Amino acid sequence: MMDPDRLTLAYLGDPNSIHTRRWAGWFAARGHDVHLLVPTGTGVTEGLHPAIRVETFTAAGPGLRSLRDVSATRRAVRDRLRAIDPAIVHAHYLTTAGWQAWLAGVHPFVVTVWGTDVYRNAATLGGRLQARLVLRAADLVTADSEDLATASVALGAPPRRVHVVHFGVDASAFRPGRDPRQLQARLGLAGRRVVFSPRTIAPLYRHGIVLEALAGLPDDVIGLFSAWGNREGELARLQRQAAGLGLTDRIRILDGIDHDEMADHLALADVVVSIPESDATPVTLLETMAVGRPIVASDTPSVRALLAALDPGALVPIGDAQATRLAIMARLEWSAERRQAFGELARTLVLQVADQDENMRLVERLYRDLAGRR
Repeated sequence: MMDPDRLTLAYLGDPNSIHTRRWAGWFAARGHDVHLLVPTGTGVTEGLHPAIRVETFTAAGPGLRSLRDVSATRRAVRDRLRAIDPAIVHAHYLTTAGWQAWLAGVHPFVVTVWGTDVYRNAATLGGRLQARLVLRAADLVTADSEDLATASVALGAPPRRVHVVHFGVDASAFRPGRDPRQLQARLGLAGRRVVFSPRTIAPLYRHGIVLEALAGLPDDVIGLFSAWGNREGELARLQRQAAGLGLTDRIRILDGIDHDEMADHLALADVVVSIPESDATPVTLLETMAVGRPIVASDTPSVRALLAALDPGALVPIGDAQATRLAIMARLEWSAERRQAFGELARTLVLQVADQDENMRLVERLYRDLAGRR
């Protein structure tokens, strides 16, 4: 007999995104029947929760394109979902997966907005049309900040259907007190102060500004970056900029960092920097706070909501290398006592608002409520 508490859940989203994996993986570990729909030909890297079943469909692409393409995608997604017969369809990312779920015309369906899909993609005419159609039809919209929720309502989401839900932090893995010495030795960073800029190497994340700031910092300060998911040509561009600034020997670009090792890399850092042009509430920022490390971040509404009371000096204007340098330098000079006090307050705040288990339990209750109306 089937467990009456077990839900059949169908997700649409990037199968290789750590955020999609952690969200769907939490529900798979919880015992729910989880399916992940991906376009045919999508490579799925190792590490997906073993209980998640990957289903493929033929997609014409995320854009409006021709009516024939739209119709083909609609049929492909709808037919796959009919075969699964999920209690809930959940799309992660508004203008791709959300668009595909809307085309399928299934209910109840949930869409989680990620930030760029609302702040940037929906700024175009086609993206705005997609966003409005999806948000008006969705039975539930989740956003990871009040600002992103407000922006979703402005695009057409009914306010009563919008909930603030964080992707969340695994507080047992991301915690203070990790010993970074072994990793320091492996990376050749012993005795150096480390500024870690962990976001994807792409124009949005302004790593070039980090390099400009680094050029004005003392010679013992090393910049640490991760090449995972970097956009074509961006890594080479960053390396050329570093060479032009005389920083080639003062940066380390790692091939990639497994999520299981991210906590150790954050603990290694003296300061973590996240300065994109636009942002919702980045999980990297929350994980940094959970580990208790100082932060320098773009002064965007979602980030300001977290840091304004905790450390307002950590917020810098977008694209301002001088302000970024000064903010980094100030935190490099913090005393051990101030670092510890900041770390304790930062972790307490994260546990209050962004604990993964608490946020996913909220989603589970919302799923059950929707499923009960089916």
